Amino acid sequence: MVAFRDTLEVCELVDLGFTGLPFTYDNKRGRSANVKVRLDQAVATNGWRNLFAYAVVEHIPSPCSDHLVLFMKGEPDLEPVKGRSRRYEVFWERDSTLPQTVQDAWSVVGEIRNLSHLRDALSKTMTVLGTWSKRFGSVTRELAKSRTQLEELMLMNADREEIRVVMDKMNELLYREEMM
Repeated sequence: MVAFRDTLEVCELVDLGFTGLPFTYDNKRGRSANVKVRLDQAVATNGWRNLFAYAVVEHIPSPCSDHLVLFMKGEPDLEPVKGRSRRYEVFWERDSTLPQTVQDAWSVVGEIRNLSHLRDALSKTMTVLGTWSKRFGSVTRELAKSRTQLEELMLMNADREEIRVVMDKMNELLYREEMM
């Protein structure tokens, strides 16, 4: 460990700090056998820190690993651009009611005689699917809630079964996010 610290000093690298949980590793064992330590860290030179003054490292809980994710933001958070975009989401296919919803939406359209009718039919079907998909909620918002919940459970050394339930939910949400 001394050699590692000496190397950081010789290379003029400094710890960038972090936000989030105070550890990056959790062996996920019960009670007194549980080990939580900060093994992982991000380092940089002062020159780099001057170039990227807004850089922030976040510790993000992961349901897939015993290490937390180190996520570095390079720019301050900006307001998202608002806009209406409708698109088909692949993760919808995991829901058994999708085929019937599409069939019902398409049957309302009626006969399609030209490309203009086809465009209108697709637009109406996507509107129906957009309304139908609201039942899934915002994947991004749900994922953020699950991360916060997992973080709280990990800080409290909660029961492994409780943590497992939240991790399973996060895995499903991560899959949906990936499909989006």
